Amino acid sequence: MKQYAFILALTLLFPLLQGCNNWGKEKDYNGVELYHTSSVTDAEADKLGNYLVTQKFADGTKKTVQITKSGNTYQFRFVLKDNVALAPALESTMSSLAGSLSGDVFNGAPVEIQACDEHLETKKTYQASTATSEKNFNGVQLLHTRDITDAEVDALGNYLVREKFATGDTKTVQLAKSGSTYQFRFVVKPGLDKDTTFVRHCSEFASQLSRDLYSGNPVEVQLCDNRMNTLATAQMSK
Repeated sequence: MKQYAFILALTLLFPLLQGCNNWGKEKDYNGVELYHTSSVTDAEADKLGNYLVTQKFADGTKKTVQITKSGNTYQFRFVLKDNVALAPALESTMSSLAGSLSGDVFNGAPVEIQACDEHLETKKTYQASTATSEKNFNGVQLLHTRDITDAEVDALGNYLVREKFATGDTKTVQLAKSGSTYQFRFVVKPGLDKDTTFVRHCSEFASQLSRDLYSGNPVEVQLCDNRMNTLATAQMSK
């Protein structure tokens, strides 16, 4: 999940308009002004701030974020340029970031991302995605949703190694499930989603996964961009 924070740090975050505010206590982490309300402890704010540094979210560029809490849900709030917050393509990115903060910083507690204007007024709220766990298999970062068992993850990961999909090169894959259909999702190079030969091979791979791993249950292969937004879906070949 770590690449999502990096993408946001590079492209989307901007400082707040200055002036009187009640955004909470302020701390600075490599250019990031981190405000936290009284519902968040200093220790929690420090853990978040240090995480933003290690994930290159705090890269020396001036940005402003706020962490607060409503009930047991942490709310990570920041300023997003113009109408970027409303772009449908960001849904997966923001949700994955919320999931990363939940798992890596807040011990699995629920997290939501609030994209705000320069006055810290919320424009859009994103909930954490269900992709909360990951394992690495010879360079393949394999994410999986809560409805996928550890045994299924290990079976897929080891299968990808045997089939030379996992060759040591860095790749990102997600295994999810919709009803009885397994969804094998992976990041592809730009343009491959429009390559009919490649998509046909993905359909054949979906059939192979169904036969070899999932006892004939339906499988679809989803080709994604580097924010895990689906570009094309390959159904099982007939």
